[in-house]
This record gives sequence, structure tokens and C-alpha cells, in this order.
Amino acid sequence: MASPRDHDDGRQKRSPGGSRRPVLVVGTDDWAVEQAVAVLAKAGQETLTCHPIGEPAFPCNALVEGRVCPLDAGFDVVVTVRARPLDHPAVGEMGVVCGLHAGAALVTAGMGGRNPFAPWATRAVGTGNDLAAVVKEVSTARPGVVADVRDPETGALAVPEVSDDLARQEELRP
Repeated sequence: MASPRDHDDGRQKRSPGGSRRPVLVVGTDDWAVEQAVAVLAKAGQETLTCHPIGEPAFPCNALVEGRVCPLDAGFDVVVTVRARPLDHPAVGEMGVVCGLHAGAALVTAGMGGRNPFAPWATRAVGTGNDLAAVVKEVSTARPGVVADVRDPETGALAVPEVSDDLARQEELRP
């Protein structure tokens, strides 16, 4: 069966010279997304969001006439900025699911807690880490297609099992 990656979807491709595509930034709270966008912009990284800062997360850009969905623009990395230690995805983080489905690498930043995205994260940015440096490292570490987390037979997301050890580690994190 053909994978969704087997066709040209018309999205911007990474150039052979290694220039980076935009990064999708989502998060639990708009103020945190806004800060992350500013940090990445200062480092020269173009960013995308699923909805304009200050507007409701739903409907997202894909559903509003005249706006462009980040999936249509193309990106290789999605960053979720977790301003609250939620044990479930926030409405403003739905772009993580879209990004993972499209094969993007995931960088989580902010409060960990029982981060529901931990099993799929390529990197987690802690207090002492530089978000822009981590994003650059992740985006340049895998030229071209980043990671396809889908089952090659069905095209469905291959969901990793969360072990009890991982759950306990998440509970013990400060």
C-alpha cells in the first residue's frame, strides 16, 4: 500500500543547501507561544502557528477562509510550549498531532509534569536549554523528511507504548 509520503504534496521542500523550513509553534497558552515565537524569530527562524495569537485555537487556520494551514506551508519541526503541567493535550496543542501525522519532529518546552507528548518527543527543552539552538539542531539533524511515525502498511500513527517506568519518571520530575 502506498504511504501518504509517496506523492508530491506541493509543500515547500528543504533546499539542498540546508536552509531550514519554518517551525510550527503551538502550546497550552498564547503568551507562551508568543514568547517562543519571539525567541525563534530573534535567532532567524521563521515560525508558523495554527491560529493568530490572541484568537481562539478553534477554528484553526485550516478552517478559516483566507488563512494558510501550517501543513500546507510545510515544516519539519513542531514545538509545543507547555506553560502548565497538564496531563492531557490543550486545545492550543492540537497542531502537535497534525505535525506528528505529517512526519515532523517534536520538541517539547516548558513544564513537563505528565507530558502526554513525551513518548513522541525528539527533544525536551528544559530550563537551562536554548530553545532556538535545540530547534536548529533537530531541524538540521535530519535533512529532508524528518521522521515518519506512521505504520507503513496502514498509514496510521504508530503509537508507542508508555511503560510504567516512563510514567514513574514523569511523576518524579520536578
